Amino acid sequence: MRVSACLPVSQLPQPDGCPGRFPIALARTMGRMRAGCRVLTVAGAMMVGVCALPVGDSACGRARAAETAQQAAPSPLPGQEISDASHEAWSFARCTATLSDDPDGARDYAQDWLAHGGGLEAQQCEALARMELGDVATAAASLDRLAHVPGWPTGDTAVSGAVDTAQSLRRRATVAEQAARAWQADDSPRQAFDSATYGLTLEPGDVPLRLVYARVAVELDQPQRAIDTLTPLPSVPVERDEALIARATAWRRMGRIEQAMTDINAALKDMPRNGAALLERGILYQREGQMAQARADWQDVVTLSPDSDEADLARQDLSLLETDPEAP
Repeated sequence: MRVSACLPVSQLPQPDGCPGRFPIALARTMGRMRAGCRVLTVAGAMMVGVCALPVGDSACGRARAAETAQQAAPSPLPGQEISDASHEAWSFARCTATLSDDPDGARDYAQDWLAHGGGLEAQQCEALARMELGDVATAAASLDRLAHVPGWPTGDTAVSGAVDTAQSLRRRATVAEQAARAWQADDSPRQAFDSATYGLTLEPGDVPLRLVYARVAVELDQPQRAIDTLTPLPSVPVERDEALIARATAWRRMGRIEQAMTDINAALKDMPRNGAALLERGILYQREGQMAQARADWQDVVTLSPDSDEADLARQDLSLLETDPEAP
């Protein structure tokens, strides 16, 4: 589904007596339109019956004086009103609003924003759009570079010495997490680990970063790092359940199946239809030699979310199980 990235209609200042609303199109590179208001002259007004009094009448005199004053006023530079209103309208929220449905539109918006002086947020939006479009390596490198710029979101990649605040550190940690996820999508776990590690130096308590870090640590065969990062568990229920799944995988990689099963069952108690949790429990059942339970969990994964990555892995496990039903 494609959604237009054009901005909504904006109220522009008009000459007195001529209110109006004009659309501002920003999603594609295109010329700016100028909007104006024709001033009704006294002579024209008399022709249409608006001012049928003699010219010397005070009302028509005031109209003629107003017309003369307006004609004498300096005209704005071409496109000045539109340009000013456009710059006021640029925003990261607008840029990312259609990121998943219309990544092309988000990318074009970001590039147009950059052409009109957009800064770090415009670059971040462009990188996220590239990731959605499949250019994950470029997106990951851009996001990682942006995460190292201090002073978000007003910092400048060309200027050093910007001072961070608590808010800018949080923003940079978020960008580092996005970089780590992009590296994961690019099958580059080492770079993902580095981005997540750097993000945690900015915001050590950031839960999404801790989750990414833990998952990549397991992928790099460092399960103890994952367990240390996820212990104690987050306090927010949804985050805690995600951490339980990641920690269960780490326990399994260490051969501690009982502790892994405890964590995964705790997660499934809160979200019994979670594909990642069911996939992991099926693996744990297989390790314990309980093939019927493993098969049931994997079949549930395929039924609940047939188009997911977890379903693809579950199908692979089911195929292996059919080939060798007794294999642990």
